[in-house]
Amino acid sequence: MRKLFYLFISTLVLISCQKSTDYTIKGKIVNPDFEGSSVYLQEMTDEAMVTIDTAVVENGTFSFSGTADTVRLRFILLDESLAPRQENRIPLLLEPGRLEVTFDSLVSVKGTKVNEVYTDFRRKQRDLRMQIRAVVDRYNSAQAAGTLTEEMDAEVNSSYDSISNQINQLNFSFIKENIGNELGQYTFMTSSSMFEPEQQREILELADERFKSKENIQRVVKRLENLERVAIGQKFVDFTLQDVAGNKVSLSDFAGQGKYLLVDFWAAWCGPCRQEMPNVVAAYSKYKSKGFEVVGVSFDRNHDEWIEGISQMNMTWPQMSDLMYWDSPVVDLYAIQGIPHTVLLDKEGVIIEKNLRGQALDAKLAELMP
Repeated sequence: MRKLFYLFISTLVLISCQKSTDYTIKGKIVNPDFEGSSVYLQEMTDEAMVTIDTAVVENGTFSFSGTADTVRLRFILLDESLAPRQENRIPLLLEPGRLEVTFDSLVSVKGTKVNEVYTDFRRKQRDLRMQIRAVVDRYNSAQAAGTLTEEMDAEVNSSYDSISNQINQLNFSFIKENIGNELGQYTFMTSSSMFEPEQQREILELADERFKSKENIQRVVKRLENLERVAIGQKFVDFTLQDVAGNKVSLSDFAGQGKYLLVDFWAAWCGPCRQEMPNVVAAYSKYKSKGFEVVGVSFDRNHDEWIEGISQMNMTWPQMSDLMYWDSPVVDLYAIQGIPHTVLLDKEGVIIEKNLRGQALDAKLAELMP
C-alpha cells in the first residue's frame, strides 16, 4: 500500500514539474462598434496571412486558447470593415502562458517581456509620430496663411529631421535588441528601407541564417551587394535597354567615352523628377560644351507618355528605357529606391557622386569643369 502511495505522489510531482504548453489570450476592445464581430488569430506564411482560429467579441471581450510548443509570431486581426487597417492588426509572440491584449488608441500586449517591450516601443513610435504631425501641421498652416518665413522654414525642417532621426534610432535599437526573435525580425522586414545600408548590414550581422535565407530578406542582402558594386569609386555597371526609336543602346555607349556623364534615372509620371529636371536642363546647357553629357534612363511603362515627358521637360540628351516601370532589372542593378536618382561618372566611367540636385549639381560640375 505504501509503495502505491509513493508511486501516486511521484506521478503527481512528475506531472506538476512538466512545463505547460497551454496558452490563453484574453482580449479587450474599447470601441463598442466591434461588438458581435469576429476576431482572427493568424499566422504569416510566405504566400499570405492564414487564419488559424476565430473568436467573437462579447461584452467588449474575446479570447483564444490552445497549445504552443514553441514561441511563434502570430497576428490578431479585427474586422477590417470596422477600422482602418493600421489599427486593426497587431503582431505578438505567442508562447505558453497568459497574454492580455487591449485594443484602444494604442494596442497593448501584456504577459511576456518581449511583448511588453514591443508595446512600449510602439508607444514611443506613436508619440514621435504625433510630434511629426504637429510639425507638419504648423508648416502647412503657416504656408496657407502666408506667414511662412525663411527662419520658420529652416526651424520646421530642422525639427522634422530631428524627430525623423529619433524614429530611425528607436526602430534601429529595438530591432538590434530583438533580431533574435520573430517580433524583431518582423519589424525589420516591414521597416528595413528606412535604414541606411550600414545599419542594415549591422542588423543582418546579428541575424541567424534561417532569417537571412527568407526571400524578402535575400532581396535586402542582394541590394546591399549591388550597392557595393555601384558605390562611389567603382566603375559603372553596364546595361542594355532601348532608345526612343526601339534600337538597342547600352550605358557603355556613353560612359567612359572621355566625358563626364550624368546618368539620370527618371519617369514622366514622377512629380519630383519634373521639379528637378529644369536644374538638369540648365546644367546640360551650361557644361555640354566643356565635356559634359547626360543620358536619361526612364522607368516609364507607356511609350507615348515617355516621349511626351521628354518633350515637355525639354530633355535633349539621349534616352533609354525598357518600359518596365519598377520591374526593370536596372532598379536592382543600381539599388534604386526612389527617383529622381542620378549617378555622376568621370571621363573613365568611374562613379564620383550620386544624387546631386539643384545647386549641388552645378557646384560639382563647376569644380570639374571650371
